[in-house]
This record gives sequence, structure tokens and C-alpha cells, in this order.
Amino acid sequence: MRNFVVLLLLISFQVLRAEELKKVTLQLSWFDQFQFAGYYIAKEKGFYEELGLDVEIKPFAFGINVPNEVDEGRANFGIGRETLILDRAKGKRIVALYALFQATPLILLTSNDSNINKVEDFVNKKIMTTSDDSSEVSIKAMISSKKVKVEQLHFIKHTHNINDLINKNTDIISAYISKSPFELEEKGVPYKVFDPKDYGFDMYSDFLFTSENMISNDLDTVIAFKEASLKGWEYAYSNIKESVDLIYKKYNPQNISKKALQYEAKELKKLSYHHTKTIGKIKEEKVQRIYDLYNVMGLIPQKIETKEFVYYEDKNKKISLTKEEKNYLNEKNSFKVCAHPSLKPYSYFDNQEFKGFVSDYFDVVSEKTGIEFEIIKSDDFKNSVDLFKNKKCDIHSSLSNAEHRKEYANFTKPYFSIPFVLISRLDFPFIDSLSSLKDKKIGIVGSYNISKRVKKKYPNIEFVDVKDLDEGIEKVLNEEIDGHVDVLYSSLYKLYDKNNFELKISNKLDIGGSLSIGVRNDDKYLFNIINKATNSIDDESIDKLIKPWLTVEYKKSTDYTLLWETLAVVAVIILALLYRQRVLKNANQSLYEKVEEKTEELKNINKNLEQRIKEEVDDNLAKDKLLQRQTKMASMGEMIENIAHQWRQPLSVISTGASGIKLKKEMGRLDDKYLFSSLDSITNSALYLSHTIDDFRFFFKPNKDKKIFILENCFQKTLNIISFKFANENIKIIENIEEIKILGYETELIQVLMNILNNAKDALVGQELEDKLIFVDIYKENNNTVIKIKDNAGGIDSKIIEKVFEPYFTTKHKSQGTGIGLYMCNQIVSKHMNGLLDVSNVDYMHNNKKYTGAEFKIIFYD
Repeated sequence: MRNFVVLLLLISFQVLRAEELKKVTLQLSWFDQFQFAGYYIAKEKGFYEELGLDVEIKPFAFGINVPNEVDEGRANFGIGRETLILDRAKGKRIVALYALFQATPLILLTSNDSNINKVEDFVNKKIMTTSDDSSEVSIKAMISSKKVKVEQLHFIKHTHNINDLINKNTDIISAYISKSPFELEEKGVPYKVFDPKDYGFDMYSDFLFTSENMISNDLDTVIAFKEASLKGWEYAYSNIKESVDLIYKKYNPQNISKKALQYEAKELKKLSYHHTKTIGKIKEEKVQRIYDLYNVMGLIPQKIETKEFVYYEDKNKKISLTKEEKNYLNEKNSFKVCAHPSLKPYSYFDNQEFKGFVSDYFDVVSEKTGIEFEIIKSDDFKNSVDLFKNKKCDIHSSLSNAEHRKEYANFTKPYFSIPFVLISRLDFPFIDSLSSLKDKKIGIVGSYNISKRVKKKYPNIEFVDVKDLDEGIEKVLNEEIDGHVDVLYSSLYKLYDKNNFELKISNKLDIGGSLSIGVRNDDKYLFNIINKATNSIDDESIDKLIKPWLTVEYKKSTDYTLLWETLAVVAVIILALLYRQRVLKNANQSLYEKVEEKTEELKNINKNLEQRIKEEVDDNLAKDKLLQRQTKMASMGEMIENIAHQWRQPLSVISTGASGIKLKKEMGRLDDKYLFSSLDSITNSALYLSHTIDDFRFFFKPNKDKKIFILENCFQKTLNIISFKFANENIKIIENIEEIKILGYETELIQVLMNILNNAKDALVGQELEDKLIFVDIYKENNNTVIKIKDNAGGIDSKIIEKVFEPYFTTKHKSQGTGIGLYMCNQIVSKHMNGLLDVSNVDYMHNNKKYTGAEFKIIFYD
């Protein structure tokens, strides 16, 4: 009897619990697979239930129109492709909440033996596709961009059987990149992929959407469903094996293998985080671009406002809390926070008041949670960590997620990354990496978590633990250590606030740390609440918070002596180069005249006189030796001229920056932002100049080893040097760069990129264009690495395009260049880096506009 009562109570509790939950439905857009893993996880892990939702996931069946289901109220939420914007234009009252995939997974596939190598080869070929697939603007735009018309294609109904491609029942098949390539690989069939994002059409896909009615009448449910679903996706991607096991056992009517599900998971994860760190992100301009493409193709029946198609949450809106979390905050609403006391501008105290970026960040967390934070001041960073470790604080505002700290803390995701730099005396050389500082004494704050990592990475350096940045700077000034490693902007503040002009930033290093919020690990409710708040603050909001703090406040008493001395040295170097160039030019002219004179004499010699020929031959052999020696000297002159050509741009940046600072100072209009930006450009340019001489010394026979480097970082270093001029000319550089590592010479590749970008800039300057654009694409193609740089300047004259890589060929005035630049680029790519450099004129589309320009293509063979 007693057991029966207990059972009855349990059943009653479950019934009452179910009645408390809000029942909602989600309509899937295809059969069960990893494509919907986030929703399965959110349901199975109780993420929906935590936010008061009882979710029914409705399976897909042929004939179901998902937008209709949601618009007409038979489902509360649905999954839809980019064609959703067409449904909105046709009058369906649907609204997108997030886009899971930042680029469509839909591709076109052909077999290698089909002889279809480019989109232009699609003409008169059979394409097996669904009506939805063929309607996607990403596929249409990819085909249209190559001037292939729909009427030239033969569409056939999709059987969803990959064997139809293998058996030649179709030439081309539409498929998801996460599924069909795996099937072909398993069958050992080589294939080619035509991916819209490779052609510049990276459209959103797999929108989570709802109805206007839900947003108007039950917004809390909409927000809760969105939040729990995104949490499900983050868990699914972080725990792929566990998610695959769940789908394989419980959501697998198609009997998909675990291996296939794992392949799908990895491919879809790439698409979800394509060019973003924030899952589900929707940009207004990208939605507008999708709409514009559909409109250009005549597929939009009536004009709509794209902003109404997407529900953009109020960024200041409070987060959704579970019933237990709300009860927890009702009992306790104030928590103690330990903070770094001396990490200006990130986290510091000014007359007992907590200030900095971290302070502003916690203000936002407070707004989203309703929590009041009591900031506890400590003597130094180590003391703040000890207070937190001993539970004198509930939260630490800025810690890195280290393994040894997990004994007493749980950590949110990192909310900001901080670069580190090397502080040194003025006579210390600029460096590329700490690895070049063998047997040097370098200071580092011992309580920083990054210190252990740095010491392990660079065992040949003698690291000296210091208490804080102030002690590190003092030791450098007193020559007790050679340099000190610390946080970039904190270092800048210290150097300029204290007028430490005997010190400099030697370089930004390839190491860094990330700030996370630490919460004591015995308080799971507090951690869950803080974690939700940090997850709801996007990158754009963080950028707005940090920017006001990243301008160093220079004091009016700043001494510019060093700057003018540096400029004086640069001026002397320039004059020396110009004088040397003039001397060599005169020598070359004199040599040319002598050769011409002797050639004329030879023509007048009586060739029938054998003895006279012999005498002249002997005479000319002697002159040839002299000519060889003089030519060698002329080559040295050419090399100096090359250096001048390479230096001209950074020297111009230094000169322009210094002149601008002087002019603004004289006019009393020198603001901190301009000063900091100009000095940053001067520093970067000076660093480039210091490397250039060695690079030219080793140009024809490098004596340095090849190193593995990241192309995106290499390109950013290039931009750091030349971006000043591009900004002045209102030239916009549009990047589409994959994370790729290659083995080669990074500095020499920077020279190549600089030459090509500067040529593109020169072609654009002076043209009356609405937009001056340069596109940079870096990606993998057939296991090779490809770099494409193109402009919209109209292209290179067809009469000269074949000559651009010839030595001394130039269309510019002598004062602007020698013509050696692209010749050198070709030599670097082909001889030093096992690559190919080519140029052609191309027509292309961008934002519904047609452009023509020159495209430089670099291929590095695997």
C-alpha cells in the first residue's frame, strides 16, 4: 500500500510538472540526421525544460511545406533555407530568429570522369535537383556569374540516390556538402565540388523561424526557445561523439552510420562558424544581399523590408532564467567580485573606484541578470586570485581558464583576447618572435597564467618573475633585465603616462591571453546565470565597450625629440639613396654611350681583313672583362634602386604621419586618436624597413630556413604596413580568407602582397568610381593554396598584360617605380616558394554590380 502511494505521488508530480511547461512544436525541414542535432540535444539534455518548455519535434515527410505549417499555426517553429525570404515576400508572416549555417551547405557535384571542370561546362548537361534546391539564389547566382543561362541547362527530378550520378543517369547533382561527398568517398568515386561560397555567394541557411503571431503574443516563449536551441547546438558541436551516439540510437530512421554522422557533424560545424565566432549570427547587410540577389533575378513578387524578416533582439534585454534560478536570485541578489587592480585600461582602480573595460562589461552583465556586484579591491593580481580561491569573493572578473584553477572555479567562455608585447630599452633591436632572444633575461608577471606557457615554449630564455608591470618596467630601466613581456595597451599606458621615453615596444608577440569570468565552483546556479549573460553579449557589443578604452591619453608635455631625430636619420638615408642612384644612373649612361660608340666602330671595320678582325676581337675581349666588372657595379645600383622602390611606401607613411602630427600640433588640433594611429603606422613602417635590407641581401640565395606561417596573419601584417595610404584614397579591401598554414618565407611573401596591392591602389587612384574595391581571397583548391587579389579599376591594357612580369617594364614615371617590383614578385613566388604567379583581366559581380579589373593569382603547390 505504501509503495502504491509513493508511485501515485510520483505520477501526480510528473503530471503537475508537465502542466507547468509550455507546449510548443518544431517542424523539421528534412529527415532526422545531424543537421538537427542541436534541437535533439536541447530536448534530451533538458535545456528546453529548464526554460519552461515542453517541445515536440515533428518529423519531416514529403509534401510538408514548413513555412505554411508555421504561418498557419500548425507548428510554432520551423527550420528553413534561404528561400524563406521568398516566402516572406509572398505574404507569409514568418520571421527568422537565427541562421545556423553562415554559408549554405547546398552544392553541385560531378564525377571526375564527366569532363565538367568549370561552371561554363554545365551547358546542355543534365542537372538532378529538387525545386527547392534549384530555387536557391546561391546556386542560381553561381551559375549566372559565369554567364550560363538557365535555358541552357536540362533539369531532371531528384531521386536522392547518389548512384544516379555514378551510373551517368545525370551529369550534375545537387547535394549537401555534409552528406553526398562522404557517400562518394566511401564508394571510391572521385568527384568535383561546385560550392557557391567559393564564387562569393556565402548565403545563410537553416534559419530557425517562427510566426509574427508568436512574436506578438508570446515573445518570452520565442526567446526561451531560441536560447535553449543555441545552447543545444553549442553542446552538440562541443560533444560531437556524444551527439552522434544519441542520433544513431534514437533519431535514425534512415539508418545512417556513425561514420557518416561524424562526417556530417564536422562539415556542418565549419559552416556554422564560417567567418564568425558567434553561432546563429545574422547580419542585416547579408540578409539584404540575399534579398537583392533574388530581386535582381526577378523572383521577388513584392517589395518587403528585410529588417522585418529577422527578429533582432534588444541587446539590453534581460536573459531568460529558470524557475530555480529566479528563486535563487530572490534569496540572494548581491555578490562579491574580485578584480585585477592594475591592468589599465582593462581593469584598474582610480581613487577606490573600479574602472576600465571590465567594469563596463560587468555593468552589462548586471543589466541582463539584475545582480548587484560588490567590487573587492586587492593589492595586486596574485592577491585578487588568492581572495577568490579562498572564497572571499564569489566571482573573479578577469581570469584565464587554466587547468589548475578548475579546482576552485568554473569559467565562462572567453569574452576578450589580449595581445602581449615586449618592452625594451631604445637600443634593443626589433624582434619577430621571442625565439630570437636566446640567453636574454626577460621579465614576466609570475602570477599570470600565460607565464607558465611562455616559459615552457621558450626554454632558451631566462625568464625573471616580477610582481607586476611597474616592477618589470623598473627592472628594464635599471638594466637588470633585457625586456619585459606584458599586455599591449597596459604597457602603452604605463610608458606614456610616466613619460618613459627611454623604453619602447619592440614588437607585438605571437602569444596572448583570454579573459573569462571565474565563478566559485560550489555555486552552480550563480555560474549558470553568469554564463547565460556572457553568452548573450555578442562581439559587436564587446567591440563598442572596449574601443573607448583603447586610446592612450598622451600628456601635453610629451617630448617629440626622439621622433624628430628618427625622421632626421631617415632623411639622411633617403638623400644618400638618391645621391647613389644619381651616380649610378650617370655611370650607366656613360657605359651605354661607350658601348654604342664601339658598336658603331665595329660596323665600319673591313670584315674581309682577317688580321684586323683578330686584333679587334682581342681588343674587345679585354673590353668585355671591363664591361663585366662595370655591369656588376650597375647591378649593385639596380639593387639599391630596388631597395628604394620597396622603401618608398613605408618612408612615405613615416613622412606623412610625422608631417600630419606636426601640422595638427601647430594648429592645436592634435587629438590622441590621430597621434596614436600615426605613431603606430610609423612604428610598423620602421620595423618593415629594418627587415628589408636582409631580405634583399638574401633575395637570390636565401640563407634562412623556411618556416610554417599562417597566411591570414601574413596578410594582416601586410595591411598594417600599407593600410594608411589605402584609407586616404578611400579604397576598401574586402577579405575572404580561410585559415591556412604554408611552409615558406613570410617576409618575402609580404613584399609580393605589398607590390600587388600597391599596383592595384595605383590603378584605382584618380579614377572616378563610386566604390574603389580590392578583393583578397585565400583558399584551398585541389590541395593547393590559392591567393587571388583583384580590383575594379577596369583591367590592364591587353597590349601590355603579357609584359608585366618582365624586368624593368613599367607604365609609371621613373620617380614612381623601376618596373622591377612584379618581376621580383614572380621570382620570389616561382623560385623560392614553389609557386606560380599569373595575372588576367576578369569580369565579376559584387553586391549586384558588375565590375572589371585585374586579377593576380598566386598558387602554392602542395
